[in-house]
Amino acid sequence: MDKRITKLIIVMTALCFLFAEGSYDILNLPQNARSLALNNTTSANDGSFLQNNPAVLSLRSRGTTYSYFYLPASIHFGGVQHIGKLKAGIMASKLSFLSYGKIVDSETEETASAFDLLFEMGYKKEIKNITSIGISGGYIFSSIAGFHSQLLFSNWGVRSRLLKKRVGIGLSLENIGIHLKSYTDVYEPIPALFRTAVYYKPMYIPLIINGDIVRKLDSNSFYFSGGLEFISQIRLIFRLGISSNRSGFVTEDFSSDIISGVSGGVGFQFQKITLDIGFMNLGPAGLIMGFSITNKQN
Repeated sequence: MDKRITKLIIVMTALCFLFAEGSYDILNLPQNARSLALNNTTSANDGSFLQNNPAVLSLRSRGTTYSYFYLPASIHFGGVQHIGKLKAGIMASKLSFLSYGKIVDSETEETASAFDLLFEMGYKKEIKNITSIGISGGYIFSSIAGFHSQLLFSNWGVRSRLLKKRVGIGLSLENIGIHLKSYTDVYEPIPALFRTAVYYKPMYIPLIINGDIVRKLDSNSFYFSGGLEFISQIRLIFRLGISSNRSGFVTEDFSSDIISGVSGGVGFQFQKITLDIGFMNLGPAGLIMGFSITNKQN
């Protein structure tokens, strides 16, 4: 039993280094390549995915999205999401899987698996084409070296747009949950967040400026993230993001630290398909690389 607990501690320490969030990292990991490229600053402007703030789901979105990320230490993420109209609003469902691979005990050479499985559903309704409200809820099953945890969580959000939709403000309360079962007798904290998000579209430049201020409710700390989207006239989108939430990536090496926490990517828009490619730099830990393919429906 002591060896199994040691395995658990090693894995949890590695996850804290990669994401600086603690347990249940799948809750705060970007769930699609657009969010990955923008460092998760997609919580005020319309989006085609169920993400941090469910109130930003676009009423025009229809279709299915498939996403895959490759993370450092041979960690893999895969997800599928479907969005469709429901009465006066829009509804989305999402299934995500985060595999940490095999954990090998250095003494016995025994192997164990580690993974997170997430299922979530969300609904958004718009009021007078100005204010949107959204709610989502889901279930997580997490397994690490033979230890299992189950969690119910919810996200609540509101978003308003002004100046002919060139400015938007979003507020969301995220990862509010309860444990159904913990890994051990000690309950792991749930990474609950309060997010304030804004976006701005300049009048004469095809650019979207995104910014988020996030408060971690379990530690009462803050961080800021920013993102830019440049939309060209040839159905090509360039993205760039940065975050101050990078304390686990800083090594006091200027050449490495200056690009730690930086993300970016491109999007290709076709008539029936959208392809998004993104990356996020985790400093000495390496890069997250990912893509998403969306099959659009009328």
